[in-house]
Amino acid sequence: MPTAEEYRRIESGPQCPQERIWWDKYSHENLEKWRQVCDDPADACTALIKRGRPSDMLDEVMVRAKEEGGVFQVFLDECNTVPGWVDFEEMEKGRRIFQRYAPMQGLVLMCSSLVEGYAHNKPAQVLVSTGRLQRDVTKRIYETGQLLHNMVGKEGIRPGGQGHRTLMEVRLIHSAVRQFLWNGGKWEADKYDQPINQEDMAGTVLEFDFMVARGIRKLGVNVTDEEMALMHYYWRYAGHVLGVKEELLTTTPAEQEVLALQLTSHLYQPTPQGESLAKALLRDMAGEPPFNLSEDTLLAFSELLVGPVLSKDFHIRPSRSSKMKVQMIRSLLKASSYGAKLAPETFQKLLESTNHKLRRKRIEDALGDPSTYAFRGMA
Repeated sequence: MPTAEEYRRIESGPQCPQERIWWDKYSHENLEKWRQVCDDPADACTALIKRGRPSDMLDEVMVRAKEEGGVFQVFLDECNTVPGWVDFEEMEKGRRIFQRYAPMQGLVLMCSSLVEGYAHNKPAQVLVSTGRLQRDVTKRIYETGQLLHNMVGKEGIRPGGQGHRTLMEVRLIHSAVRQFLWNGGKWEADKYDQPINQEDMAGTVLEFDFMVARGIRKLGVNVTDEEMALMHYYWRYAGHVLGVKEELLTTTPAEQEVLALQLTSHLYQPTPQGESLAKALLRDMAGEPPFNLSEDTLLAFSELLVGPVLSKDFHIRPSRSSKMKVQMIRSLLKASSYGAKLAPETFQKLLESTNHKLRRKRIEDALGDPSTYAFRGMA
């Protein structure tokens, strides 16, 4: 982001009174304030525990909550408190949609969401400072896949389920990274603001929700407005569990689009460093399952999904043959998506179950022994 269309939307400003309210709510001035706010409940816990594997940190928080209460119990209480707007029966529909579109979700995340995130210079500095992405791109991507897999398992993201637990573990990871950067003495807060702050966290939700739904549509798939609303609803609650403040959890896809436009125009600052991160991602994921696509084909998908502005800024220049290949795949996806929507309910459920099982197998093949996973449990 931003695509050419989104640039035009930014330049034209709000189109109705309701949009004006949202435009002001997510103004650059207000977003700038959120860059100084992090996640106090999580940070109070990680300041008192040893940084380690996500599951170990959460286990320690749970044990100390029983023994000591205090900040540990506060963290657990916040994670397990379900807002009044949550309807888990309605959310079940969103869980199934993410299972149904799982393969395309993975492709969009890799070639669009993450690439676009690297064009936001301030948030990308966290990855640069920790060095994690440069050292182990493939493992980090498969760990992200494990998060998404657990989120749409049988229990979804209900409190007590594996998906909910994984979100809590990710929340502690983010906090542990903040502690690492704060204590390391090298983080330039005057230049990049607080690491993994509330604006960055809201942007992460956009990457997994808004950008994914938009990207799947760009692949030619007929994602309906109802499906987009259900996907948004699912990630709205996921964002709550991850520690995003209520004020930054949009209530509708229309409001979310305004947040995306404002956040992008606030943070968009492509740099050679960001370009290197994006290209390292696509280079290292070339030939990896489930797509087994060449680096040039991944670049062609990225060019299609991120649009001409970022493609130019990041010098994404796939070959003509790869562009043609992507267009052929897009045509096939478009035709198959229309056919799938006409299929019986039993076929839909079989497709969702199959996608879920295949993703699980890919994660196990890539990460090895389940006891050493970033997130030890698998839904």
